[in-house]
Amino acid sequence: MGNFRYTAIDQKGKRQEGTLGGYTREEVSAELRKMGLKPVTVEPVRGKQRSWKLSEINITPPKVDPSLKVIFFRELATLLDAGIQLVDAISIVQLQFADKNFQKALGEILVFVKAGHPFSEALAEHKNIFPGFVISMVAAAELGGGLDKILTQIAIYIEKEDDVRKRLSSAVAYPKFIAIFFSVVLAGVMFGLMPKFADIFDSFGADLPASTQIMINISEFMSKYIVLEAIIGGGIWIGFKAFKASPKGRLFIDKHVFKLPVAGHIIHKSLISRFAKTLAVLIQSEVSIIDSLKIAGNTADNAYIKQITEAVAIQIAHGRSLGGQLAKYDDIFPIMVSSMISVGEKSGALAVMLEKISEFHEADFNASVDKLSKTIEPIVMGGLGVVISIIVVTLYLPIFQMSSAIH
Repeated sequence: MGNFRYTAIDQKGKRQEGTLGGYTREEVSAELRKMGLKPVTVEPVRGKQRSWKLSEINITPPKVDPSLKVIFFRELATLLDAGIQLVDAISIVQLQFADKNFQKALGEILVFVKAGHPFSEALAEHKNIFPGFVISMVAAAELGGGLDKILTQIAIYIEKEDDVRKRLSSAVAYPKFIAIFFSVVLAGVMFGLMPKFADIFDSFGADLPASTQIMINISEFMSKYIVLEAIIGGGIWIGFKAFKASPKGRLFIDKHVFKLPVAGHIIHKSLISRFAKTLAVLIQSEVSIIDSLKIAGNTADNAYIKQITEAVAIQIAHGRSLGGQLAKYDDIFPIMVSSMISVGEKSGALAVMLEKISEFHEADFNASVDKLSKTIEPIVMGGLGVVISIIVVTLYLPIFQMSSAIH
């Protein structure tokens, strides 16, 4: 699909120009007529060199607020349930969004669907906006029916996912602020305040306490080799980013992230809840268990879980049970989880059991985040107070000793 530049006459006889996405001139001309315009010229936009503005450069794919996607799927489901055709429903919903990236994507999806392509394929053209599980669920609904119900499930899922992300972001926002603030204060002390105190102490020529001398030596070292420290720090950061970007590095980090104190437990609960919820929704949408596993593994955004789900999917293809295979990875999937899945498989209520697993871990996650939010502030403030007290005492201890000697 490409862009076509058009010139057209509106119903009032005014000339209009613009661009519209489409596959052929005829398709774009038909779309213009539906918009109440009389096409004069329709030509494909040719690639040409032009000067770039800094604001036009996108290093990362454009992102869309999850709340907009929730509104889109909810309203689309409502219109479909009311008997409105998919093309007309998309046309109606598209008009209300002010976000340019989302509106552009919906416009291209509309043209794609009007050309006779399935809705799932149209969504697949914008994977940076619509994740794989959404595309798979829509594809399953197109085969089995009930698209309006599936779209409602998608909206609920995205809404819950967004709530989880906001809770995690809220839990770490305060510690991040304190860490940055404290780093700035500490840098000011070591590079600004400490050298001045060192000059004052040198002018007295008195012997300094060991703690004060150590602080002064650290300050002098940091000031003297600041360029080298910046190079080393930058090298470590770049090295970490490169390690994280590599397949082996990503797998190592994602495998051991669950062992982090406090945060590891919260991340673990969040991922299990997301994995179980995604798997339940996909199975309810009649997506095959093997495809559902692979999609759920990708949605988890964890290389280790993705590796596990791929290995489990292979075993299931050979006739093994899902619960039995997940039980082999008890570092990620506790016995309770694999046991409930086994019960669900035997009773024919796997999706229901997965929903229960998701609800349990989601409740545990919410409780952990609430507990962390309530306890982290006094802990951080107490630790910050201790460090500041040590710095102040270290700086002023020689002055107190000199005052005592004079008296």
